Amino acid sequence: MRRAASQLVRRAMSTKRIGVLVKDNHAAWPPRLKDCDAELINAATSEELQAKASSIDALVWVPGVAAAEVTQAFETLKPQWVHSFPAGVDGLSGFLSSDALQARQVPVTNGKGAFSSSLAEYVIAAIMHFTKRVPRCLANQKEKKWDPFVMDVVAGKTVGFVGYGHIAQQTAVLCKALGMRVIACRRSSGGEDVVVPSQTYSPNERLKLFAEADYVVCSLPGTAATQDFCGAQEFGAMKSTGVFVSLGRGAAVDEDALVDVLQKGQIRGAALDVFKEEPLPSSSPLWALGDRIWITAHNADLTEDYFDLGWAVFADNYRSFASGEPLKTPIEVSRGY
Repeated sequence: MRRAASQLVRRAMSTKRIGVLVKDNHAAWPPRLKDCDAELINAATSEELQAKASSIDALVWVPGVAAAEVTQAFETLKPQWVHSFPAGVDGLSGFLSSDALQARQVPVTNGKGAFSSSLAEYVIAAIMHFTKRVPRCLANQKEKKWDPFVMDVVAGKTVGFVGYGHIAQQTAVLCKALGMRVIACRRSSGGEDVVVPSQTYSPNERLKLFAEADYVVCSLPGTAATQDFCGAQEFGAMKSTGVFVSLGRGAAVDEDALVDVLQKGQIRGAALDVFKEEPLPSSSPLWALGDRIWITAHNADLTEDYFDLGWAVFADNYRSFASGEPLKTPIEVSRGY
């Protein structure tokens, strides 16, 4: 009896209070973390969170809540760790550059890896969309037109990744399975690459990648350093049969330059899941590019198990946090990703 009581006391002492800043209160979330021995406190604003708790051990941010709310909650509730539900943390830029975070140097993690599989599938779908000329097939079907055109193949073609993080490497696995050659443009060489690129270029050498690749895949984060990273020079260097795919952050792509090369037919096409302004305004010239573009609403990672996948990454970090071990997916705050 006494032993059981002491176990309960130890468990109570180990339970961490996790503040979750989320626009919509998803009641189904707490059971997903039942094995983590954590108390989740959901709130839409910092003020609401403060009304529910005087202090928290960790703070989770879900997109839809302003970075200012995160900063305020961080300053008043003093969490020892902050986690971004998605991998992209550009929505937290105001908090990441805040004096409050700089003063306390609390670790920040993200949802790296949670949605890489679905995003990799999106890239393959985009590549096949243009390679197999899906718009032409659908038009023929609608018109009942028998049109035995020559189908291209991806085997032997080169896919170039602009940014070679987790998403790109998961995509590279699928590309290699299809017989494609992989090259990459990255800031630094990776010691644990899942797929080692046949050729690696530095950011300053990126024009070589754009010229060499049959398919260019941009998965860059949204930071000051990546603003319009893919622009007129880069698109101008691409093959006339080249395809551009963007699924990192829209800020990395000069949309006006992309529209220009697509309107002129200088590249085969582009698939975009992310944009500078979201939702994409109806006035955007991107909508008028017809079969040369495939537009999706930043939902390439919005799968039916989206929350399960996201919370699984959080849970891995939480177990490390609770046991005093290094966190699994830390970001470099100074770089913004």
